[in-house]
Amino acid sequence: MTAPHLLDPADLLRAATPAASVPTRDLARAYRELSELYRGGGATPPDASLTERHVRAYLAARLPATLAVSQAVLAELAARRPDWHPTSLLDLGAGPGPASWAALAAFPGISRVDLVERSALMIEAGRRLARDRAPAVLGAARWHHAGAEHPPEVRADLTLAAYLLGELPADARERAVAAWWQVTVGDLVIIDAGTPAGYARILAARGALLAAGATITAPCPADGDCPLPAGDWCHFARRVERSALHRALKDADRGHEDEKYAYLVASRQPPAHAAGRVLRAPQARSGHVRLTVCGADGRRDLVVARSHGQENYRWARNAHWGDALPPSLATPPTASGDG
Repeated sequence: MTAPHLLDPADLLRAATPAASVPTRDLARAYRELSELYRGGGATPPDASLTERHVRAYLAARLPATLAVSQAVLAELAARRPDWHPTSLLDLGAGPGPASWAALAAFPGISRVDLVERSALMIEAGRRLARDRAPAVLGAARWHHAGAEHPPEVRADLTLAAYLLGELPADARERAVAAWWQVTVGDLVIIDAGTPAGYARILAARGALLAAGATITAPCPADGDCPLPAGDWCHFARRVERSALHRALKDADRGHEDEKYAYLVASRQPPAHAAGRVLRAPQARSGHVRLTVCGADGRRDLVVARSHGQENYRWARNAHWGDALPPSLATPPTASGDG
């Protein structure tokens, strides 16, 4: 089965918004308003507070990052569980559906999609996106106009909650995570901002899900206590190309941005841990690569040199922040003499 084509952000913007032109300065103001509405820790903005301009601003300046991060996280889930083929998807707090697009690319066998979104305008934009450009399963998806903290009475192999925890009041998050876990048959994916506050929310969800019997598919290489010391936080980055409109709305000069994110994949399936995870951007030096990694034995610094074997050294030279560690590097490598 061929994976569905993921549109570029400019095409997404054209497809999902009405033809009427909106001045860039008005969209920039709408983006600033949207950022205030969704700033972490507060209640989810009411449906009536979002306008068409807010939706257009989201599509231009926020959807590209949400799509890119969702692709990265779901690709990692697919890599950790290559023999798992989910057929049902529940996308909570879906917006216009970018995480669902990413899920269908990673798991093309999905045949039933439910999306939950409290903004009628976001639902309308998502339906416009799916009308002609999405795979048929997304065009036939069921949209639920409701708050995501109380999911509909459907069970799904794969449940997504992207950038949702921070929109909920602090006293509602534990109940929401429990409700999301209850409707999950296979794996639950939670994505949050790559900030200390976002990581704290992920860590709290991790503890609650482990207590409920989950195993952590990613990014953690084990189900024990997080080994990071106080003041550190587990997060990753995804580079996102900016369109001209994207740059204008953010008053930015660079043609790209690095979206920082934290995430968690909790599962009812048998454990599928990576041997370890690269926690920082690798530092390549002459003849060796320095890595900070998290493994089953905790966080450690790892130096991979030519003397540790060509396969290990080649992997280290090509490694990126967030990559899973190969099993051959699960313990500190021993010089092989073939470098």
